[in-house]
Amino acid sequence: MEVFAIMFIGLIVLLMIGVPVAFAMIASSALVLGYTRGFDAIPLEMISQRTLYGVNSFTLLAIPAFLFIGRLMNSAGISDRVFDVARTMVGHFKGGLGHVNVVASMLFAGMSGSAVADAGGLGALEIKAMEDDGYPTGFSAAVTASSATIGPIIPPSIPAVIYGALANASIAAIFLASIIPGLFMGLGLMVMVAIISHRRGFPTRARARLDEFLRAISRGLLPMLTPLIIIVGILSGVFTPTEASVVALLYCMIISFLVYRSITFRDFLGILRATAIDTAALLFIIAGSALYSWVLARYQVTALVADFLLATVTDPLALILLLAAFILLIGLFIDSVPALFLLTPLLVPVVTQYGIDPVHFGVVMIFTLMIGLITPPVGTVLFTIQKITGMSFVGLVRETIPFYIPLFVVLLIITCFPAIVMFLPNLVLN
Repeated sequence: MEVFAIMFIGLIVLLMIGVPVAFAMIASSALVLGYTRGFDAIPLEMISQRTLYGVNSFTLLAIPAFLFIGRLMNSAGISDRVFDVARTMVGHFKGGLGHVNVVASMLFAGMSGSAVADAGGLGALEIKAMEDDGYPTGFSAAVTASSATIGPIIPPSIPAVIYGALANASIAAIFLASIIPGLFMGLGLMVMVAIISHRRGFPTRARARLDEFLRAISRGLLPMLTPLIIIVGILSGVFTPTEASVVALLYCMIISFLVYRSITFRDFLGILRATAIDTAALLFIIAGSALYSWVLARYQVTALVADFLLATVTDPLALILLLAAFILLIGLFIDSVPALFLLTPLLVPVVTQYGIDPVHFGVVMIFTLMIGLITPPVGTVLFTIQKITGMSFVGLVRETIPFYIPLFVVLLIITCFPAIVMFLPNLVLN
């Protein structure tokens, strides 16, 4: 138990006082090694080797590719095209631009794989359009923040790639398993938008004409083919998920440079530099988590947790509900990516002992952590939207509260009914 306290509680304390995630993981791991071996005998060479080993993975090459795609899409003006497609599809509903906001995020999710990329790029466009149409800033910001969490659910998804690599699970299966929960998520948010719009009397736009719809589709068709290329390529066996990310990146570069001609060489260098910085930061966290995971296994911390749960919880459904609540609690204080690195090596060995499919659990974990992105005190998407709108943080949270309801309902459904999540993987991948 001493080792568990140092590894877990020590890590939480380091994170809460502002120590960067990678350093916190390495420091807590070194503390355990020092506590058990003596602080004058900490194996520094072993620490460096295990840390570097964490990024020696072909699968992780997908991360910079998806990060690059998200930034490229925002810089190339593709967000505008996606928004126009969504407007012609659902803009005539009551509270039309609120529905457009959600649908646009669902479409953009198939390209960026990142909630913050959605909120910071497409989100700024959505909020401005809604404000120009007479919607209150608070409602516009709340819809945008909530819908941005769809980004890492509908594939491709950076958290899914990370979870698959850490849990040694099929990334293709996780991609497929995330599609139905992502659609449920979007539909649930649209139901809440409709309820609020009717109560507040928000405007309704005229239905788009056929020629307007076809024009919007023709403008946005090429970028919207990106997720299709990824999914079809993976399922057909033409390329792996990692190779699919590079193919999708090349495709996006072609349409940005040669078809739309909306990116200059100077823009490209800026995108490349920003992606390199983001990738370096993320891979440093992955390197630290590799050492952390090794120490967890070395001192059988996961076995201790599993033995404790096996002695107190016997029903798999009760276990996964308990873990979902625990993950949500962690997500309130730790960002989604560091939480994945912290929890995956600890919890996956436990759930497999209960017969819970790691793919199902991965979707539940990622979904739960996405809710954490719009909950205080550490809600990355909330802070991104606050920066765009200039709203007070408390005011933004108050406006967002109604949208927690559909998210929790969908979370409960996909947690209690794994067949819904596993339907597509079982159908396509047997």
